[in-house]
Amino acid sequence: RLGVIIGTVESLVTVDMLVGLRKTEDGATVKEYAPIPGMEPDFATQTIVDHVISEDQRFLEKEALPIEEDFPISAKAFFLGDVAYGRPMTVTGHLLGDRAECWVSMLLAREPEFGRDIVMQAERATPYTPSYRVAQMLNLHPLVLSKLTSAFNVLSSGLRLNLGLNLKFEAKKLKVLGYSRKNQSGWEYSQKAIDLLVQYMMRFPEFIARIGANPTGDGWEDTAFYPNPTEAKAKMKEIGAWLKSVETKAFERVPLEAEQLDGDVVMQIEQAADANMAKTAEHIKGRKIDGVPRSALLKPSDAEQLTQHQRFRIGDRIVYVLDSGRVPIAMRGTVVGLTRTSRQTLLDVVFDSTFMSATTLNGRCSPFRGSTVPSNAVLNLSERQVVAMSEAAKARAPSRQSLPLRPGGRGAASSAVNGYGAPGGPQLRQAGTPPALRGSFRGAVAGINGNGVPRGGFVPRGRGGGGQQPNGQQVPPSYPPPRGGMNGEAPGFAPRGGVGPRGAGPGRGGNRQGYTVIDNTDPTEGVVRNNPGFRPQNYNNVAPPADLNNDRGRGGRGRGRGRGRGRGDAVVAPAATPTS
Repeated sequence: RLGVIIGTVESLVTVDMLVGLRKTEDGATVKEYAPIPGMEPDFATQTIVDHVISEDQRFLEKEALPIEEDFPISAKAFFLGDVAYGRPMTVTGHLLGDRAECWVSMLLAREPEFGRDIVMQAERATPYTPSYRVAQMLNLHPLVLSKLTSAFNVLSSGLRLNLGLNLKFEAKKLKVLGYSRKNQSGWEYSQKAIDLLVQYMMRFPEFIARIGANPTGDGWEDTAFYPNPTEAKAKMKEIGAWLKSVETKAFERVPLEAEQLDGDVVMQIEQAADANMAKTAEHIKGRKIDGVPRSALLKPSDAEQLTQHQRFRIGDRIVYVLDSGRVPIAMRGTVVGLTRTSRQTLLDVVFDSTFMSATTLNGRCSPFRGSTVPSNAVLNLSERQVVAMSEAAKARAPSRQSLPLRPGGRGAASSAVNGYGAPGGPQLRQAGTPPALRGSFRGAVAGINGNGVPRGGFVPRGRGGGGQQPNGQQVPPSYPPPRGGMNGEAPGFAPRGGVGPRGAGPGRGGNRQGYTVIDNTDPTEGVVRNNPGFRPQNYNNVAPPADLNNDRGRGGRGRGRGRGRGRGDAVVAPAATPTS
């Protein structure tokens, strides 16, 4: 391996990666830059070259040529207008203002989307079942199901035999078309795969039962299933012969991220394409179109620069727009497979007619009907993404109903107010500068002014005079720490038994019962939203009960164990009895 000694790195340069060329509407070719996953954009300054002596001729920017030179008379191209999107055309003349006269091969009737219809019908007819559900249906252990659907090796006569169905390949990240697939929740199997498992279980029940008796077992030998060595070898050969008869090794294996149709669905699309060709052959008519702009002409040599950002789905109709490659130009077909790579997306296409360099797509279609092409070599006809609209079409297109935020308020007279909002709607105005801080910072955070009054001037009733926040929650008042304990006791005094003074809890923040208060929320929170007729009341403004002053045992009304008793009460002497 070789390297370059660059010395001490003191600065870095961020480089925009070149991803290709792009064709503008006026015909110029410009470079296109974008981040590339997996490539580091930062480089040492001393490794940057200011000027390249020999530039790559494939990635040179070019100015727009006159339309007479770019599209001369009799030039072949594709029409990108909405009326005949993707149809071949020929330039017959030129007009002022970079306009051209064209002869377009048009379809009198819109082509049906038979590809997408067949794909939707196939998805509804062949649903996939999760692996855990399949195990429940067949009364199998999940590990047994995993062994049977993958490669299951058994040692017999010194040979390692693969007696699995080979429907999934976890290590190789492969699946079998029409039988298995994998998503975020795990593996799923089609009805064809379930039927194949049922046949396996019915033909060799002892073999399946022995695997179920030891689901976690490994390193299997034939005598583990059948104790008699002669019978074991015969059974292994019988199982291998049955697997060859169902041709499990011939199943088409594709990457997990690939989206492809199986052979049965592809054959249905072929038949629908043949029927469509017979109908549209009689409904093709040439038409002359004047005043075609340059943006509505797709030149085959520049097609890759315009079609590289298209999106595709299974069942989309396409047309081949390159003048190079093994597919003839203007050949139409249907997408039956998608394989995404780090660089581009490859499409498996079954075309409407045969050509010499076509394939069978690994046996999924008829001979000379299929081919795998890059996504930038075709034009998506089902989802038009590079359509060029005329001035009349742009005028008929619905405009986006979006009003930007702009200063000025509701009218011209309010332009002096710094408000932002849609015309005729509520305005957002900048708040004024708050007054100078008076008091402590903690009080400012709690919403209390310097004089102890909350913001807004509202003073709640009740003892303590504590503030109240705008959301209705009480703000605990701030008192200086006491110098002594309650009832003349020293701070930290704990009487015998651990019981504190009357009315005091066992710890800081406790209530009278000794529990810590943790719920300080507003009791009316959410009530007004759920009951619009609710009006909050002051709980202190409640009339006393009628029997408040009635006798209630010893001492009547009052706290303590009797009225008139306790420290500090006045002692009244009994009245003297008069004597004669």
